[in-house]
Amino acid sequence: MADRPKGTTLSKQRLQLDHFELDVPYSQGTKSLDRVQAVNLSLPEGDPLANKPLRMTIFNQELKTFVRGKGSIIADVEERPRPESDYGPDRTIVQVYDDQGQPVSRKQPGGGGGSWKRSLEDDLALEGVKRLSIEGQTAIAQVGNLLTCQSDVNLEELALDPETWARILGKYWKAVEQSLDNFLAGPTKTTAAKPAQATAAKPDQRPPGQRQAAPPSAEVSKDPPPPANPVKHVGDLLTRAGKLVPPVNPAEVATACGVTRPDELKDLEAAWKKVQAYSKKKANPSDPEWDKLSRPTS
Repeated sequence: MADRPKGTTLSKQRLQLDHFELDVPYSQGTKSLDRVQAVNLSLPEGDPLANKPLRMTIFNQELKTFVRGKGSIIADVEERPRPESDYGPDRTIVQVYDDQGQPVSRKQPGGGGGSWKRSLEDDLALEGVKRLSIEGQTAIAQVGNLLTCQSDVNLEELALDPETWARILGKYWKAVEQSLDNFLAGPTKTTAAKPAQATAAKPDQRPPGQRQAAPPSAEVSKDPPPPANPVKHVGDLLTRAGKLVPPVNPAEVATACGVTRPDELKDLEAAWKKVQAYSKKKANPSDPEWDKLSRPTS
């Protein structure tokens, strides 16, 4: 098999974003990616792709969280051709830069201080592995669906000759066998984490004059306790909104909170309460308060 074509990275492109698809599942539903339609404003005038919306994919969780709800970003975009397919090229957002021009995606080494940023070459290699995994699992699923359908496989409708179909089946069963081998070779035992044992507090043995006063009880504090799980940023708010039942998309978040775009929100805790109320009303459109809630407030 020929080597997969290497991608080309366009550095620090100004992208205008629209039409988000959040948490699209892949890898048999164990992982998710985001898709977005983006117009590359950095392309020179006269470029055939100038002012045209292009579909781009985001795999990195840090980047997904940062980008959600934004109207424009500065990003590195990898373009990878697909000469053996009618689709492509694949476009992946592999890095995004904040308002200070610093990269958003950073990795922390385990057990130590400081920070480490993975190299662009490593990022591209990792994204290539992920993309190959997605394509392979999709192909396996397509053949499996054909084999498990109620009717016989019609090779003429699929534009396949018997020799090609036999070759595809051989690859399919080889992939299934390899997957089973990988599964059987994996760990068979899991070690449950031992619960931390509570240690009884020892009585203070010091003389009364040297003992420290007990810390004030939480009930004495006049300040209200902070939220148990505070909303960290707009991306976190949109992620939570998308997981509500029924889900609330970014446009509806803006409507529920009375703003034009989610990135205009300031009080995220108050916005989260409004989004939750919006979802409840959305689940019951016959509620007389629904019409009032669905209109932005001034």
